[in-house]
Formats: sequence, C-alpha cells, structure tokens
Amino acid sequence: MLKSFVLMLGFFTRIPVPQIEYTEERYVKGIPLLPFVGGISGGLLLCVFQLSRWLPMPVVSLFLFLAYLLITGGLHLDGLGDSCDALFSGRDPERMLEIMKDSRSGSFGVLGLIFASAAYLVLLNYAPWQAVLLFPVVGKVTPALASNWSPYIRAQGMAELFCKNATKGVLAFDALLCIAAGFLLGIPFGIAAIIALFACVALVLRVRHILGGITGDVLGLACEVTQLVFLFVCVIFSSRGLV
Repeated sequence: MLKSFVLMLGFFTRIPVPQIEYTEERYVKGIPLLPFVGGISGGLLLCVFQLSRWLPMPVVSLFLFLAYLLITGGLHLDGLGDSCDALFSGRDPERMLEIMKDSRSGSFGVLGLIFASAAYLVLLNYAPWQAVLLFPVVGKVTPALASNWSPYIRAQGMAELFCKNATKGVLAFDALLCIAAGFLLGIPFGIAAIIALFACVALVLRVRHILGGITGDVLGLACEVTQLVFLFVCVIFSSRGLV
C-alpha cells in the first residue's frame, strides 16, 4: 500500500519521491489514496501559509498560488485550459475531443487559465488556514466522483485505467473521508466540502450533456472548479463570521 501511495504521489504532484516501479496493480491500489495525496499537498501549502503570514496577505496569496503550481506542476490547470478551449468552441463533440488533444492553447483556454489564476489569488487572500489545508483534499475526490457520474469516452486515453477502477466503493471512501476531515476542522468546512462536491457533479453532468462523457482533461477541469468553489464558500463563511 505504501508503494502505491508513493506511486500516486509521484503521478499527481511534483514532490520528490523515491522511484517506484509502475505496475497496473500498484496504480489501481493507489486510486482510493488520492485524498491523502491532496492532504500532503495541503500540508505543504499550510506550511507556506504559516511561514509567510508576517507578509501582507496579497503577497501570502501570491506565494500560496506559486507553491500550488510548483507542487502540482499545473497538472489540473492544463486540463482546465484544454477543456475550456473545447467546450466553448461551439463545435460538435467529435471536434471538441480533437481540440482537447491539440497541444496549442486557444483564446478560451487562455481566458480560462487567467480567470482561474485570478480566482485563486483573490480567494487565497481571504481563505482561513483550514481552507488552505483542505482544498487540495476536496479536489482529489473529484476524479472518482466524475468517473461514477459520467462514462469515459476517450479511446485508450491516459485516464481510462483510473476511470475503470474508481468504483462506487472508492468514491464513497474518498467522499466520506473528505467531508469528515472538513467537519473535523469545523462545521462550515464540512458544509463547504459538500457544496463543492455537488458543484462537481453538476459540472460533470453538464459536460456529459455536451460531450457525451468525460476525458482526462475534464477530470482536471472538475478538480480545479471544485477547489475554487470550496475556497469561495469558505471565504463567504469567513466573511460572515461563521469560521
């Protein structure tokens, strides 16, 4: 199990880890462990948050976003950009899938990345430390959530193995773990996690209506949007004195 966790940590982050030989069995066993990968990422972000708190908050927010990019390597943001290019192109589903595979960034992809980056910078400026710790955990539930609410439609895509093995049991374990972690840190954070996961379901169903299913890029889109919704709700609760 430890080797599976290290393997997933190497797949989904840029954190230096020991080289683990890839096998499908190890990869599949690591799928339920994604929230723990998010927990490691959140823990590192919390360290950045605590170490830089003596600085003005906009600067702290900038450091947090930079740390997030370094930890993840922009993995999910890349999916967000490709998905925006395709979904806002107004083309038929087949052409949208082709656009997603294009390595070049179009105007909608660039605009999507600009908006997401701006949203992170603004929200992290006001987010309480619990939200900083938890938002990567919430994001790492979304691949299993999306896989259970929509079919995978890319022929032999990189995320196919994940989607085939992200069972309802995996989803239940990941979602309950994430929500429990939220409530453990405070009722508002548990509620924010639930709202964010429902937003993920709504997004996936909308994409399913447009494309007929999901791809690896859509998984990245779902992750980023869900994280931003979680941060947004936490900031709203904080501004109302509920945190």
